[in-house]
Amino acid sequence: MQPGRRVRTALLVAALAGTLGTVYWASRLPSEPAADDRLVSAEVPRGAKQRSTIEEAARAGGPLDLNRLQRPKSAGPTDDLFGARDFTPKPRPAQRPIAQPAAVAAMPPEPLAPPPPPPPFTYMGRLAEGGQTTVFLAHGDRNLVVRVGDVIDNTYQVEEIGATLLVLTYLPQNLKQTMSIGAPQ
Repeated sequence: MQPGRRVRTALLVAALAGTLGTVYWASRLPSEPAADDRLVSAEVPRGAKQRSTIEEAARAGGPLDLNRLQRPKSAGPTDDLFGARDFTPKPRPAQRPIAQPAAVAAMPPEPLAPPPPPPPFTYMGRLAEGGQTTVFLAHGDRNLVVRVGDVIDNTYQVEEIGATLLVLTYLPQNLKQTMSIGAPQ
């Protein structure tokens, strides 16, 4: 037997012994009804007939109203259980438009410009000569040599060449973009 099974078996035997002990102890307790139980249930001697509570109340003329015990008639149609039914949803009530100030209602919403595409260039290297830096880029199968102020394909203009960044302007939207060009050597 495995150690885990031994522990589980020992726990089950202990729980069974505890349950049996509790049942034995509870069976030995005196069975006196509580004061509230005596009011609710009265013992009827064997052989005696117990009358119905409804019959007793009716004979005594108590406040029991037998008409209230009858089920009211159904309000729904019960004559044709399998007849055609209309389950189409009811139309929604018309909603009132929300009133807006005249100035806001007259202005058309401003269309959002799509973000510019990321620069399509791959950094190949740089050359620094006498205070002027030249950057070598690849665009598809073309190699480009650019300096500050150059325009590439009428789409990008080189604004600044930094130590680790190349700043380009996307000309169709006049938005500046940066491109990482690595550390200088």
